[in-house]
Amino acid sequence: MTNESVRQLIQRNVAEKPMIRTEDGLAALAQLARRARKARVHYALCGGLAMHLYGFSRATTDVDVLASAVLDLTAEHTLSFGGDSYLVKVKGRAIIVDWIVRNDFLRQYYEQALADAVDSGVGHPILSPEWLVIIKYMAGRAKDQLDLLWLLRQPDLVDRALVKRHLQTAMGEAAYFPIRELERVFLEADTLRLRDEADEGKQPNPLGKRTRNKRR
Repeated sequence: MTNESVRQLIQRNVAEKPMIRTEDGLAALAQLARRARKARVHYALCGGLAMHLYGFSRATTDVDVLASAVLDLTAEHTLSFGGDSYLVKVKGRAIIVDWIVRNDFLRQYYEQALADAVDSGVGHPILSPEWLVIIKYMAGRAKDQLDLLWLLRQPDLVDRALVKRHLQTAMGEAAYFPIRELERVFLEADTLRLRDEADEGKQPNPLGKRTRNKRR
């Protein structure tokens, strides 16, 4: 790829997929949250912005919200799996908020995740870490897999036994297979965390080699 091609690609991505800051995403949600509360619509953060609040600073281009009903607003478009996308202006910039109301075979899981939402401390409910793990696992996209592994690598963030109980309650005996698959993901996350901890215990020396810090 030539330098000119790279420049054009970057300009196109900046124009078509502008990243949003956490504070701007929360400001966009606040505008819709007022309408939701007035209409007694339950909602909770569930996407990239939720990951920001839990500490994972990955890029995101919109705000994902799980809700019990759509709002009485003109939508930019309807989501294929249920819900609407709304365009919200923040500081002169248009931010897309995907207001998710699942109407497909995953509906029961999303409804339970919404019912178990927790207080984020920043004025909006948020999906619990355990339900985020389940939702990310079921979504199965590459970025969801990255989020899933990050959540599971954080010490004391996810109660894995509670993840299993949620699945067993929702699926009964059929939960055996996703729980078995998640056990593999748990192991992968533990392996990555051990590697991270090992890397943190090393430091470069003047000779260019890496040595492990001595513990006292």
